[in-house]
Amino acid sequence: MNARTELLAEQKRAAHPDFIPTFALEALCTRLPLSFPVPAETPPSPKRHYRSTYRYLGYDDLAHPAMLSTLSPFEIALRLIDFAPLRNFLAQCYVQSAKGQVPFDPVSLFLCVCLRRELRCGWGRLAKLLAGEHGAGWRRLCGFQDDLTPSASGLRYFFNAIQPETCEALCPLSIDMLRTAGLLPDRSTFPSDPAERGVSVSHDIMLHAARSNMACSQVTETCYQPAPRPCPAKEAGLEGCDCSQAVCAQACRRTTLQDREARAIYYAGRNHDADLPSSQSSRGRLVYGYASNPDRLLDDRFACAWTMRTGLQPANADERALFPVSFATLRARFPDLPIGELLADAALGFQDCLDPIWEAGALRMVDIRAAEGDDDAELQVLRGYNQHGHPLCPHGYVLSPNGHDYQRRRTKWCCDQVCLTQATNSLGPVPPDCPYLTTEHQHGQIVNVGRTLPDGCLRLAREIPYASATWKKRYGRRNLSESRNSSLEHMHLKRLPSFGLTRARKEVAIADCLVNLATLARLVQQATTLGQRVQRAVAT
Repeated sequence: MNARTELLAEQKRAAHPDFIPTFALEALCTRLPLSFPVPAETPPSPKRHYRSTYRYLGYDDLAHPAMLSTLSPFEIALRLIDFAPLRNFLAQCYVQSAKGQVPFDPVSLFLCVCLRRELRCGWGRLAKLLAGEHGAGWRRLCGFQDDLTPSASGLRYFFNAIQPETCEALCPLSIDMLRTAGLLPDRSTFPSDPAERGVSVSHDIMLHAARSNMACSQVTETCYQPAPRPCPAKEAGLEGCDCSQAVCAQACRRTTLQDREARAIYYAGRNHDADLPSSQSSRGRLVYGYASNPDRLLDDRFACAWTMRTGLQPANADERALFPVSFATLRARFPDLPIGELLADAALGFQDCLDPIWEAGALRMVDIRAAEGDDDAELQVLRGYNQHGHPLCPHGYVLSPNGHDYQRRRTKWCCDQVCLTQATNSLGPVPPDCPYLTTEHQHGQIVNVGRTLPDGCLRLAREIPYASATWKKRYGRRNLSESRNSSLEHMHLKRLPSFGLTRARKEVAIADCLVNLATLARLVQQATTLGQRVQRAVAT
């Protein structure tokens, strides 16, 4: 987030009466340390002994205001959380064997992997830091002896050995930890929402450039097959490659062998250009790489968001196939956490994505996906609604929303006979025999919009009237969730530092876990500082 947004977020937190009682160190100390949970079925570690031993060292030094203000969020998180329960969970990448060196504690190495991303450095620089004079504090926190720290190759080996599924499980586990401590909401925190409304979840998409440099924007899986092969670039009218040279025998020379799953996508930069070819879009950029699509829980009380689930796939992957699976996985992972609304951009504006949201009983706060004919006034009247999904009367006047029935799950729209008070619209005057102008129709024409619009259209049907003041207020909270994008960019993940989808998944998953830990640390830091300031003001 930029400085202005961060300041406004701090002001909002400071104004909330529950901020200090929830996150201040004095209020939180009875629950410290927070214990990082692991799946109950985790088997024991394949190794009996380690060359390092991570231990939780306490949080006593956080009581000093000067120390709290100088520590980084990661350093604060290490004082709030006991990572020791992760030992067996992370050790599953080791092989049970009596041969070879005794390995380092997997928790120690995991914290080093997090530190590498936190410091935005390579394995060699990290190894030198841990072994050097200025690494004493990190050796102590990670559990290393002064004369026994991992080498760059040892750190890299652990990162390559750990499975991406293990890394992607860290965000849900951190959510379990925070929920157990009572730090996350179980119901909607949006002002005026009913108490029974489920939590607000934002589904985001962020593009990441691959480590490899693109040589062809039309690369597909067939380009990695032995010759002869079709050339998608030539089929698209581009120069392409005839693959007649020996270097193209096993795979086209214009592929990126170290990033086989990377794909190109033209990002238009605005939702309503999503269905237009790049030549018709007013702006945009070509990205060759991957896309992450995390689900984040919004907490309006404290102006923050928490990553519940993370994932990474090729940049051109279709959300129509991905979202139903990821959303079902999210609901199965947190079965006791009802979802009251889902916020997303127009990439989810398809029936395959909108249906699961409806079936979950959540508000479909999904941006409108534009389609051909939406701006045709005559077509709008024929179908009975405009490009925003707002119902129209047969004469072209827009009906007004008259409240949403949460039991029947439908929004009532009525014309209120506005044609009697408004100027004639472009489609001509309203005939005097309009049946909705009689006294028996007090509110004129009435249209109910539920799962679909009256003609069965699902693409434009929404519970909250699109583009209304209420919609803008609710949908604008995606800014809380999209702050993750700047956090990952700050960690140098706008372009991925590792080759291949497998490593990239681990990089992004670890970064998302770090974002959760940093959010916790910042809230504790701000609440504690604010509480101390209030105490001094009261004392004087």
